[in-house]
Amino acid sequence: MSFHREFSKILTRKAEEVATRKPWFQQVKPRSPLQEIWDDQIMPLYWKYWKVPHEKFSHRMMVNYLRGYGMMFDDTLNEKEPLMERAMEILPYDLRVHRYRRLMRANDLSMKKYHLPLSEQNYDPMIPYMAPYIEEAKFMLQEEQELFQFHPWDRRVYVDGTSGFGETSKETTFFAW
Repeated sequence: MSFHREFSKILTRKAEEVATRKPWFQQVKPRSPLQEIWDDQIMPLYWKYWKVPHEKFSHRMMVNYLRGYGMMFDDTLNEKEPLMERAMEILPYDLRVHRYRRLMRANDLSMKKYHLPLSEQNYDPMIPYMAPYIEEAKFMLQEEQELFQFHPWDRRVYVDGTSGFGETSKETTFFAW
């Protein structure tokens, strides 16, 4: 009888230790001397002299390029991606027309090897005019995937004599996609 009592006390004590112990990903690990040198001396120099100046330079070059052709940054996003296709569907008509005209003007200027006059380059091309529509498209696609129980890893292209598009022959163009 006393063995079981002592054994239960030990189990209770171990269970309390496990319950109060932090999980492995929250435990603070001691840093090695090499890690301290890396974090305290090398990385600040990397950020100060390479990463931040490079990012600033890249940003300035992108802004100059977009202003030169009269484009916005969201005009450079690939409209053939599913998320952007959905965002373009819910984009209001006037914004869609503005985007199309900016792209056509940029294409025309690029072909002629011209840039916009400096008087017309006084705007901020980094204002994300499509951001709310992209977020809405994300929610719409997520909702559809949940409703249809769609999982990219569970895609079946050709099962039981039909493709996912309802085609019955293996030689269709849809099957090749």
